[in-house]
Amino acid sequence: MFNLARYLTLLLALIIIFSSTSVGAPGTSASSAEAGSPELVVKEFYKWYIHSVSHKIDPFKAGKITLKKYVTLRFILKIERIAKEMASEGYDGDYFLEAQASYPDSPDLEDEWIKNISVSNVTVRGTTATAVISFGDDGKLARERISLLQEGGIWKIDNVKAIYPQAK
Repeated sequence: MFNLARYLTLLLALIIIFSSTSVGAPGTSASSAEAGSPELVVKEFYKWYIHSVSHKIDPFKAGKITLKKYVTLRFILKIERIAKEMASEGYDGDYFLEAQASYPDSPDLEDEWIKNISVSNVTVRGTTATAVISFGDDGKLARERISLLQEGGIWKIDNVKAIYPQAK
């Protein structure tokens, strides 16, 4: 037999459970990059990336799970292919930081790179976006043009191109 009071109690309990888990209480560990704007994703990615390389953690090996949260698989595969080609020819480079100054390859240089990160010129068109990230005062350490794609509602980096200082 149908018990209306029991049904309503169960329904209320389910509503409370689902509403408390979907909103996200303060202090939860959900990644802000997953729900973030292109600007937030770019900033968080580069803070994580610079921290990794400055502490000798290879983002393409030990950090690959985190890398996939911020970067499209297509772009990861492209970078891995280019890196393999460059290594076979004796070249070494960093696709995400085509640095024009001190590369952040030690904890001593990490702060110099992270403290002056700025993201500007953010443009969103549907499921694509572009932004410019600058490191150091007025981009003296490096400037990059970032292209992002939205995959499943999450912004991910899909291309990076260095912006070199213009000759005067």
